[in-house]
Amino acid sequence: MTFFWIILLLMIVQPTDQVVYTCNSSATCGCSSNPVSISRIVGGEDAGISTWSWAVSILISDGPICGGSIMSNSWVITAAHCVDNRFASSVIIYAGSNNRLFGTQNRTVSEIILHPHYNSSNYVNDIALLKLTSPLNMSDDHVSRICMPLVSSLTLASDEWPVVNTTVVVVGWGRLSEGGSLSTNLQQVTLQTIAYLAPTCASLIEDKNTQFCAGVPGHTKDACDGDSGGPLMMFASSNQWVLVGLVSNGIGCARPSYAGLYTRVAIYKDWIKSYTNDSYWLAMEPHANTISMSTAHLFIVVELISFLLVRSWTM
Repeated sequence: MTFFWIILLLMIVQPTDQVVYTCNSSATCGCSSNPVSISRIVGGEDAGISTWSWAVSILISDGPICGGSIMSNSWVITAAHCVDNRFASSVIIYAGSNNRLFGTQNRTVSEIILHPHYNSSNYVNDIALLKLTSPLNMSDDHVSRICMPLVSSLTLASDEWPVVNTTVVVVGWGRLSEGGSLSTNLQQVTLQTIAYLAPTCASLIEDKNTQFCAGVPGHTKDACDGDSGGPLMMFASSNQWVLVGLVSNGIGCARPSYAGLYTRVAIYKDWIKSYTNDSYWLAMEPHANTISMSTAHLFIVVELISFLLVRSWTM
């Protein structure tokens, strides 16, 4: 009889190739109209329709392709190196679509605000705000805003945040491989935050307070050219997506010896608030849960199966 229950448990917990994140539909930020479903296996994949509805593609005349995130109806956040030495009139925002060249709402930019201490040689303070010429229609089901991380100064000063090994997701329209073509459709990939002293990160980091690394063991997953400025996000305990990083820099794409470099958004709260007060800031716990719920369930099932096996052998 015991073996019957073991077989039944194994059938119930058959591993799935997909991780599904269902957000809080009543939230004012960090929740799109459709849940996020991400493969555990591939290096990158097409994102579902209206799952990352704060992600925007940024097209710049005679410039790079970049990504950004909607903070409010009038503001987009991106990387400084995307818009450094560019005229605001040369920047177009495409919002509300997974297609890089099409948006349900397109906006020009009236003002580019670079961080005053941005350093183009080492990517320190690689962050910029874009003021839209006219507000986005936030009642559009394909458009929403990302939550901004509200983290205490004590936590930021005493610890790496997000903590090492936190599961994060990056999205963008960048190259599908190093030297490859840009993606037409929005791509998504799951990563983990990496300690700044790790061999794959230490050579990239210039300032551990404003920069951090993310990747995966073996580094077969990464952001790439064209993803710059796009969002690196964490799924908070409140079931909302929070912007923790901006795609900043890296050496190649998914090279085994190098992680990706990201701008740590939480450290810039006061600077961002000095320009825009209509963003939504979500209070974050000091330490993120680095074990996914599906993994926790698996641990419980394994322990239960072990218990049943031991019991059957001793009967």
